[in-house]
Amino acid sequence: MVVRSDSEIGALLTLLVLFLGFLGLLTSVGLLVFRKFHAARKTFLISAGGVGVYVAIVSIFAFVSPQTIVNIGDSYCMDIWCISVRGVNKTVREQDVLYKIDVRIFSDANTVKTSAKGASVYLVDERGRRFQLIDDPSAIPFDTPLNPRESIDTKLTFAVAADAQHLFLPTSYHHIGDEGSVPFFVKLYFGGEANYLHKRTLLRVS
Repeated sequence: MVVRSDSEIGALLTLLVLFLGFLGLLTSVGLLVFRKFHAARKTFLISAGGVGVYVAIVSIFAFVSPQTIVNIGDSYCMDIWCISVRGVNKTVREQDVLYKIDVRIFSDANTVKTSAKGASVYLVDERGRRFQLIDDPSAIPFDTPLNPRESIDTKLTFAVAADAQHLFLPTSYHHIGDEGSVPFFVKLYFGGEANYLHKRTLLRVS
């Protein structure tokens, strides 16, 4: 199964609402030019109110939507960059547990390259503790640029506290663990994950 960060319908609906709001703003400016103040005010209020109501609906939906957990073997796509946890190997050490996570990273693009350049990667446990990625020179870098439909298999290595019970790989709109900037209109996609009120999707590790 493939879980996607945004739906095409949600994105198109948002762009349509924003376009209509912008069109209403231009219309109100035009009415002002012709000194039709009452009509300009009414048009502006209707346009701004409509966009405001839509933003409120999107925010409420994002807040109440349940958090998505992607199981091992399933894939998660952030736009055209996708990742899947394929397996987990752990080694108990004196003070922690070494996790080596087999992942498949692939492109869902048809014409352009993609990569996770700039992303930070970490595991989080049930108590909210973060465990940073350990550099492994023998593994293919997870942010390797991918051609359209290309895929790579690699490993992500983490040193985890021995008392951690459940581990997850957090996601975001761009890449795993990345909190980079997102265009404002993307944050308004209905059902999208870029909204700050949306609970981030997690990839199950253990």
